[in-house]
Amino acid sequence: MSILTRLVLLVLLASLPAIGILAHNSLAAVEAGERQAEAEARRLLTLIQDEQQRVVEGMRGVLVTVAELAPRLAIDPQQCSSTLNRLRGRLPRVKGIALTDLDGSVRCASDSRLNGLMVAALPHIRMALYGQGFVVGDYAVRRLDGRPVLPFAAPYTDGAGRMAGVVSIALDAGWLREYLAEKPLPANAMLVLADRNGTLLGRFPGSDDQRVGMPLPEPLMALLRAPSDGVAEVAGLDGEPRILAYAPVDQKVRELFLAVGLDRAEALRPVTAAAERSAFLLALAAALSLAAAWIGARLFVLRPVARLKRVVERWSAGDRAARIGRPGDRSEIGALGRAFDAMAQELQARELARDAAHAAEHRMAATLAASTDAVVELDHEGRVTFANDKAARLFGGGGDLMGHVFVALLPPGVAESFTARFRDALDRGEPEEFEIRLAGDEKRAGGDWYALRLFATGDRLAVYAQDVTRRKEDERAIRRAVERHRSLLETAADAILLVDANGTVHTYNRGAERIFGHRPADAVGMDVRRLIPGGLISEPLSPDRLADGVAREVEGRRRDGLTVPLELSLSAWSDGGDRFFTAILRDITERKRTESALRRAKDQAERANRAKSRFLAAASHDLRQPVQSLFFLTSALGEQIQGTPGHGTLTTMQQALEALKRLLDGLLDISKLDAGVVEPVTTTVAIQPLFERLAAEYAPEAARRGLTLRVVPTALHARSDPMLLERIIRNLLDNALRYTGRGGVVLGVRRSRRRFHIAVCDSGAGIPPDRQEDIFEEFTQLGNPERDREKGLGLGLAIVRRLCALLGHSVALRSRPGSGSTFLVTVPVAEPPRPAVTTVPAVGRTEGGGCRLVLIIDDEVIILMGLRAMLEGWGYEVIAATAGDEAIRLLDEAGRRPDVILADYRLRHGKTGPEALRAIHAHCRAAIPSIILTGDTAPERIVEAQRSGFAILHKPVSSHHLKQVVAEAGSR
Repeated sequence: MSILTRLVLLVLLASLPAIGILAHNSLAAVEAGERQAEAEARRLLTLIQDEQQRVVEGMRGVLVTVAELAPRLAIDPQQCSSTLNRLRGRLPRVKGIALTDLDGSVRCASDSRLNGLMVAALPHIRMALYGQGFVVGDYAVRRLDGRPVLPFAAPYTDGAGRMAGVVSIALDAGWLREYLAEKPLPANAMLVLADRNGTLLGRFPGSDDQRVGMPLPEPLMALLRAPSDGVAEVAGLDGEPRILAYAPVDQKVRELFLAVGLDRAEALRPVTAAAERSAFLLALAAALSLAAAWIGARLFVLRPVARLKRVVERWSAGDRAARIGRPGDRSEIGALGRAFDAMAQELQARELARDAAHAAEHRMAATLAASTDAVVELDHEGRVTFANDKAARLFGGGGDLMGHVFVALLPPGVAESFTARFRDALDRGEPEEFEIRLAGDEKRAGGDWYALRLFATGDRLAVYAQDVTRRKEDERAIRRAVERHRSLLETAADAILLVDANGTVHTYNRGAERIFGHRPADAVGMDVRRLIPGGLISEPLSPDRLADGVAREVEGRRRDGLTVPLELSLSAWSDGGDRFFTAILRDITERKRTESALRRAKDQAERANRAKSRFLAAASHDLRQPVQSLFFLTSALGEQIQGTPGHGTLTTMQQALEALKRLLDGLLDISKLDAGVVEPVTTTVAIQPLFERLAAEYAPEAARRGLTLRVVPTALHARSDPMLLERIIRNLLDNALRYTGRGGVVLGVRRSRRRFHIAVCDSGAGIPPDRQEDIFEEFTQLGNPERDREKGLGLGLAIVRRLCALLGHSVALRSRPGSGSTFLVTVPVAEPPRPAVTTVPAVGRTEGGGCRLVLIIDDEVIILMGLRAMLEGWGYEVIAATAGDEAIRLLDEAGRRPDVILADYRLRHGKTGPEALRAIHAHCRAAIPSIILTGDTAPERIVEAQRSGFAILHKPVSSHHLKQVVAEAGSR
């Protein structure tokens, strides 16, 4: 650091206290200005709040007055509108007054065109109707004139003190603008008014109304939701930073959001100007001080120092007579000059003595400097005048070389070359360098390599011999590696490119020539983007962004302009300075064709599967309606012909209906699983009670077929869905009994650590290995070409696999032809639960002993007849209707509310059962237990029915199941 710089720094350091004081005073002034601006903003906010509260209280008074008159005014709507219109004329800021009944219909209004209008959906009307008292509504635009208004509402009562409706007033949203016209804000202030939802009601001052009715920006929205009043510094609606005093929405007091902001720059302008003046004066004083310091330093410091520097440079350049020569200068710099002169005189004397002492040794010290190499000095005749130890070992076997002819010490093949170069080096005085190979030893049969360097030193020659055997071996290894690399490049089937960081191609093999069509001579030096338009990576080639070894697909461009899909593997490496990239590119044209063909085949299969599901759903729905009618009618008929000769025929008919029901239930299960609406309810399941129940149910069927059914007892519990797990085991038992001709079926478990396997074993014909996967597909049956219904429909195992996947269980099959089959379902073990207490619902009667009323809705008359007959046979009273409005009418005529409602999902004229149920619930003002009956198995219809929130039964439903469900619903 120079002396002048140091002087300047000293001056600056002396100025630091003044700068610190100025900065402190400026910050204090800014803080005082901000506090003053905050106080002014709070004062303006308080004035506006008082005016706001006055207006709100005025509206409250008007509403209270109108509410007192409302029962008398509502008698005559025309007289009421006239009275309200006269009252509105006396209130300039009010744009409309209206009376609304309990249904939300305008009874009368100051503008008679609004009479009869339904306004129940307006938020302030709805809140007043639900007992919130005086309500300040949200920003709205009047339908009649398009003016923005702020609504107020309050309920009114009839003569008996019961709520009869709502009185509402629409206040012009520009009331605050009129107030500010009389008492304007300061020039740098801005007022923002919004409702509780953050909708802008006004910005004052400001002539642009396009933001009115729009949401507040997020910074102001955060202040609207603040817990209490405050002051914050945020950007206003005009984007300028403002000191903002705000009053957030409090629905019990203010109902509106108010904010008053002062322009921060304008509020702090006097403080900023004062700080700038002080800074200018301080800077001027500092500049004057620096100028004085600079001039003084030039005159009294830099000139003497420059003279001292010039003398030192002359002395360093070899002028040993250079002196300062200022004996009369008594300053510190003068003393330094005199000391330098004395030192120079002494050093000059010592140097002369040292040069004389070391002159003779200089040549030898220079020769021995490179002691790691063999060093020999020769005279003009080639005789050795000096040799270091390494040279003696290398050329003389460790003996003395002094006086020997050096050429005689070299191998014959090397001596001739050395003699010629020896003379050239001496004659021209220029260095010579060449390599020789000396005889080897036991370690190196071929000998060691040495680099000889010859340097002429007057009439003598210095010979340096350096061992370069390692370097020669490294060069040979590099040549072999290069040749191997070139061989791999040329024989590789893939394209291999070497690219630098700028994207220039350095290596281009034959595989690349086959893919891109460019010759190597043309491709080397080319920009890689001519071969790969997108580049080797998505961004410009950068070592920092490169992911080594990541394969990805790119698009290449051939010489003929055609594109080719490629798979790129990229790696980066460095030679110590430059960065390079090795790219391996494989032509994947054939693979892309194969992938495209597979995608087309997959899409075609999925379309076929969806078409199959739609067909099954449609067929199932069309069959379920008449089948359900037959169930209801046969059930009712069975009670009527009990003990008659026709009862046997009816029993056979019911068995046929049960077979048809199993077919439709199987289709329904497949549709439910396709729709994804089956949600397992996982709990702890006791396996033994489940086995006993299934054994009791299937024992008669096994006996009828001449088979034995044996259950192995177990005390294990599983973690699963009890209903779905029972369905899985039931389907496996059905399948085992149907396809076992003789022998029997065993149901048991096999324990395996934290899981166990539920096993269903049979002694049937077995399943060939090549068909063991096929049997889990829909409608696939082995050994049933005649499609005998006694052997099922081919849906049971398909449902088993889908249910196991849904529950997270696994299903496995072990079978050999002629040795039977074993199906294993793997489930997790669970701890035994505590026993639960269950109750049985009552049927048909209320707790008081009266008959329960069931409302049934179905557009199929035959189903209505059968269902009505069956329910009445169970002791219920029944009201039957074909549509929701008809059901409401019949309920009104009967003067009763139903205990249970049964409704079909599809009704006439595009209506649905859930819509009818919601209308009946709303009419009865009660949540009545309701059940949806549907015969539609389309996945999308199942999802819609599930989302309706009502209980669902799928047609055809058996009379026993329906009786239990209705009894449970009626007991709630």
